[in-house]
Amino acid sequence: MENWEYDELFHTIKEFYEEFIEENRGYRYAAARLANEFDNLGKVEDVIADTAIGEIVMTHEKVFVGTVEGITKRLSSFPLEEAIGELSLGEVKDLSQRIERVLKGLREVTVDYNPRAE
Repeated sequence: MENWEYDELFHTIKEFYEEFIEENRGYRYAAARLANEFDNLGKVEDVIADTAIGEIVMTHEKVFVGTVEGITKRLSSFPLEEAIGELSLGEVKDLSQRIERVLKGLREVTVDYNPRAE
């Protein structure tokens, strides 16, 4: 990964989320803003960002259907072999476990069909 360390990216996304929440515009706005801020970082970085955002939104009361579908599609179709060489074997294993938890968690969330991020 060119501009990020593995743990640093997870940590930074969580910090940004907390900052966005402090703006008092709601958790849906914060999640939408995260997706916008951490997009097109690189193939592996984008998967890490989706995983981190997925970990956050799984805790929400409701999750916008577009968020669930987008993260699920991207994480389900990512071949972990592409991360080998960019991440250590321990990081690949951790990412694999996190992806599985996010995919399982997103199957269990209450889906919100209202597109407004309030």
